Amino acid sequence: MKMDTDVLKIFRELSRIPRESGNEKEVSNWIKSWAESLGLPVVQDDIWDLIITKPASAGYEDHEPVLMQAHIDMVCEKNSDSDHDFAKDPIELKLDGDWIVSANGTTLGADDGIGVSAAMAVLADDTLPHPSLEVVFTVQEETTFAGAESIDVSAIKSRRMINLDHADEAELIVGSCGGTGAKFTLPLIRESAAPSGWSGYRIRLFGLKGGHSGEDIHRGRGNAISLLLRLLETPELRVVSISGGTNRLAIPREAEAVVLAPDGETLEAILADVKQTFRKEYSGAAPDLDITAEPVDGGGSANVAGTAAAADGAVLLPLTADAMQMISAAVRLYPNGIAQMNGSFEGLVESSDNIGIISTEGDVLTLVSEVRGAYQSTVQDITGTIDTLAALLGASVEYFNGYVPWEFEADSKLRDLAVSTYTEMFGGEMRQLALHAGLECGFFAEKIPGLDLISIGPNCQYFHSPEERVSVTSVEHFYSFLKALLRKL
Repeated sequence: MKMDTDVLKIFRELSRIPRESGNEKEVSNWIKSWAESLGLPVVQDDIWDLIITKPASAGYEDHEPVLMQAHIDMVCEKNSDSDHDFAKDPIELKLDGDWIVSANGTTLGADDGIGVSAAMAVLADDTLPHPSLEVVFTVQEETTFAGAESIDVSAIKSRRMINLDHADEAELIVGSCGGTGAKFTLPLIRESAAPSGWSGYRIRLFGLKGGHSGEDIHRGRGNAISLLLRLLETPELRVVSISGGTNRLAIPREAEAVVLAPDGETLEAILADVKQTFRKEYSGAAPDLDITAEPVDGGGSANVAGTAAAADGAVLLPLTADAMQMISAAVRLYPNGIAQMNGSFEGLVESSDNIGIISTEGDVLTLVSEVRGAYQSTVQDITGTIDTLAALLGASVEYFNGYVPWEFEADSKLRDLAVSTYTEMFGGEMRQLALHAGLECGFFAEKIPGLDLISIGPNCQYFHSPEERVSVTSVEHFYSFLKALLRKL
C-alpha cells in the first residue's frame, strides 16, 4: 500500500518541516505560500495562526459557509536512543502494514498533521462541490492554546464548524474537556556528607507505552514517575536526584534517578525484586518494562557534585530522609490519574490529572502536570486538592495555559447530518461522545455565539509517544466522509 492519496501526499510534505509547538513560523509560512499559489486569500497573525478562505463552488453560492479547523503544531517526543533534532530534522515516514509510523523513534505528528493535510486537500480540490470555506490553522495547541485563544475571528462568517483533530473514524466528538497546566515546587535539603564507602549508580526505568495524558489516561499503562518513586522508597537506597518525563501532556514512559547504595550486589537484588513486581503488574500493558543500573562514572565511590554527574571528584550528596519523605508524600498524594468517570457517557473519563514531569534540580522538587475536566468546576476541584497539598508541605503552585471546556449541546443539525451521512456511507452507527482531551473547539464556541460544532478524524493510536501511528485505510475513509459532508452542507 502506498501513501499516494491527496491527503497523505500533503502530509509527507508537511512532515518535512519542523513544527514543534511554539516553533511554527516556518510551517505557517510554507502553508501561506502554498495557499497563495492557489490564489486563495490568506490572513496570518503575529503568532503564525492562519485563516484561509475559498469561495463556494458553482451551485453552492447561497449555502451557509463552513469553518474547518486544525492545529499545525505537534508534540515532540522521542526515544532516549534517538538522535533526532526536532528543531531541524524532518519526520521520516514509513509504512508498517496499514499503519504510517515514524522511521526514527519520534512522534509522528499525525496529531494534527492529518487534519491539516485533509483541510489543505479540500482547499486544493477544484472538483469538490462545497459551500464557502473558511479554514483556520492554529498554533501552540499542544502547549498553551495561544493560537485558538488569541486568534481574531471577527471576520469569520461561518456558524458551522468541523474540527479535524480526532483519532477514530467511527466517533463523532460533541464535547471536550477544559484544563490547566500546574507546576508544583518544593524545597529540598541534602545531607552534609555521603555515607562512607557507598557508590553511586544511575537507575533507569523504561519500556512503558506512555500516551496522551487525556485520551489514554484510563488505559492503565503506568506512569514511570510513580513507579520509580516506589523503587526509590527502598530503605537501602539513598536518593541524590530524580528526573522523568518530558511533557506534561504525555504519560511518562521513562524516568531515572541517581542513588547511593552500599554495594552493587545489594542494588542488583533490589532491582530484580522490583522489576519482577512491576512486570507482573503491567504484564499486559507494558511487557517491555525494564529497570537498569550503571555505576556513576564507571564505578567506585560516587563523584557527582550536587545533582549533576561530574568528574571533578566532588562527593555525591544524598537528600535527607526527611526530604525523601516529603518527595514520597508529594508524589503519592498529588492527584495523578483518573479523578472521576463521566456519568453521561459510559466509559468516558470526566476528570483527571497527569504528572508528566519530575525533577530535583537546584535542590527543589518540581512536578508538572496537566489537569483536565469536562467542566470548569471539576478542574477547580482538582486544583483545590493540589493547593491543599502545597499548603500542607510548604510548596508553591503555579497554574498556566488554562483552556475552557467545550460543553455538549443537546441540539445540533450539523451533528445529525454527520451521523446520517456516516451511516449512509459505511452502514454502521457513528458513536457520539465527549472527549477527555482539550480541543480548541471551546475557544471558538466562546468567540462565535451560536456555533454548531463537531470534531472528526481518522484512526490514530498512541498520540504523544514515539509509537504514534495512523491508518492509511482510515485516512481514505475519513477524507471521503469529510468530502461527502461538505457536499451536503
